Amino acid sequence: MPTVYSLSELNSHIRQTMEDSYPDSIWISAEIASFNQNAFSGHCYLELVDAEGHQAKSKAMIWKKTNEIIRTKFEIKTGQKLQQGLKVQFLVKVEFNIQYGLSLIVWDIEPDYTIGEMAKKRALVVKKMQENGLDQLNKSLILDGPIQRVAIISSPTAAGYQDFISHLSENEPEFAFRLELFPAQMQGVDAIPSILKAFEQVKVRKKDFQVVAFIRGGGSTIDLQVFDDYLVAEAVARCPLPVFSGIGHQKDESVSDMMANRSFKTPTAVADWLISDLSQYDYQAKEQIRFISQTLGFRLNEIENGFESIHFQMSNRFFQKTQLAQTESHKVLSHLHSAFQRAIFSQKEQFQNLEARIDLGNPISILKRGFVRVSQSKKWIKKKSDLDVNSPIKIHWMDGNVQTILNN
Repeated sequence: MPTVYSLSELNSHIRQTMEDSYPDSIWISAEIASFNQNAFSGHCYLELVDAEGHQAKSKAMIWKKTNEIIRTKFEIKTGQKLQQGLKVQFLVKVEFNIQYGLSLIVWDIEPDYTIGEMAKKRALVVKKMQENGLDQLNKSLILDGPIQRVAIISSPTAAGYQDFISHLSENEPEFAFRLELFPAQMQGVDAIPSILKAFEQVKVRKKDFQVVAFIRGGGSTIDLQVFDDYLVAEAVARCPLPVFSGIGHQKDESVSDMMANRSFKTPTAVADWLISDLSQYDYQAKEQIRFISQTLGFRLNEIENGFESIHFQMSNRFFQKTQLAQTESHKVLSHLHSAFQRAIFSQKEQFQNLEARIDLGNPISILKRGFVRVSQSKKWIKKKSDLDVNSPIKIHWMDGNVQTILNN
């Protein structure tokens, strides 16, 4: 007959085996799949999965006092709270409870491992960007200055966004900027899709802006790992407008910074560059105006002097021409007067001749020369055939007329 063990005996045997195999604490690497802290007891309960493929799973626990030490150590080193989704390296004691099964008791943590894993991931993303020819794409875009129309991708509640707006709105030269926010979450599980959506919205309205300010306030190394994500870096690289990144970290450069047209340490630094760039255009414009004004002044003086010389020459020439014109006009007037007199005399003779000719045809003149006129029934008789011998006729002389009857 085979040996039959009770469940308690089996579990006791497993516990003893585990204690014999792992008498001391060991270091393990894993990813935190779930993270829950009991608000009453202060203990922390985790579920760990294999960092490379999530094939293995195990429960883990951090006692209250140890939890306070570990979390403080991790936050000081990384600037980030211990949370779900992080790759960690824990010092654990393997325990097997007869009632609850296998569990890992966490005694310590190595924050540098988490930071190193992030750096390794970032290096892989950079390599992939370079292999796909995206690392110089946004950098090759030429700035269309002077820059005053800026699309902003940021969280509306971020301190960095407020600093950026205030800095541009209250600039000392009082330059006017057209700013429009395309809101996005800049950390957390929804940050990546939110940022990608904002870049798509900017792409649709690319003609309305000159550059994109991709900004957020300061944050921890882990807080900023979203900017090392391949999809976010690709969105920056493929943006049709030059991207100015101001992520707000002072140490490492994110992959998004590397892909941007220009990268700055803070949102305020982005604003400073925009103001400085516009100041250079303003200075150049003022210098051009000053140069043009000065050149025009010199030119106007030359023209004025030229005008005075021309005026003097023209005055002399005008006087000479006037004198000559007066002399010529007197001659012309004299000729015209003589010609006019001759024309009048000629016309007078012609009128007199015409008048004489007209007078010759005047009936009164004819009568004066001894001729008479004959009328009958108030009609002038011009020829014999017009005469009615049976009717009286009237004979007209210069000094009167007589009515008579013809004798046959």
